[in-house]
Amino acid sequence: MKDFKHPLFDEIYLFKKSVSTSKQAIKLIKDQTAQGNFLVIADEQSGGIGRNKNKWFSPLGGIWMTAGLYGFSVSSNLTIFTGISIHKALCDLFPQIREKLKIKWPNDIYLNDKKLCGILSNNLNSRKYHLIGIGMNTNVKEFDVNLAPNATSLQIELDNLVDNKSILTHIFDGFASALPNFIEGELDVKYFNQHSLLKGLQIELDTDYDTFRGRAIGIDKNGALLIELKPGMIQPFYAGSVISWTR
Repeated sequence: MKDFKHPLFDEIYLFKKSVSTSKQAIKLIKDQTAQGNFLVIADEQSGGIGRNKNKWFSPLGGIWMTAGLYGFSVSSNLTIFTGISIHKALCDLFPQIREKLKIKWPNDIYLNDKKLCGILSNNLNSRKYHLIGIGMNTNVKEFDVNLAPNATSLQIELDNLVDNKSILTHIFDGFASALPNFIEGELDVKYFNQHSLLKGLQIELDTDYDTFRGRAIGIDKNGALLIELKPGMIQPFYAGSVISWTR
């Protein structure tokens, strides 16, 4: 993604190939190479990381990046905030997919009930950095037989190539514009719940403690998933993996 720039970032590091932009970002921070806000972008990754350390398929054509944001604290869920920013940007750019584009708690964007984008965030508290990793299947022509039933790309769905630079610009324009309010504790809960993949569905949530089943109600102001475990009993969950859902 040659010559990409955005005013949110003081430095942008571009790689033709990286094992993982997340690992690259951590190295830049620990080596004190990165200064202020920065962005790491790779044309492809050989060891992209998804949630729970799952491997993320990262071929040429997609968006594979990690943003490092310096020196602010947040009380809400940064992954959820980023997902909302991505969803809004894609809807603005491609209004024809708006009705089929959904946000899946806690860290995915789905299109036509298939995974389009994954988001990971973590903190390096000792370095005062938040890291946000984004992997998006944009100009990916095909997936292997194991991924194809559950993954899709913008090129497949639109039957056309898309402009990765324009997509990233729209994402970070919206992200930067909403960031001050987010830092003050405002999360666009209404928007998320309007475009939630899971809201109203029966789901199964796997946590470190147990597996829970119930009806997804939406999220709260902190980004926690609300599940009605039984009539009148609604429980917030701040972490976990949704392993199944049914209409």
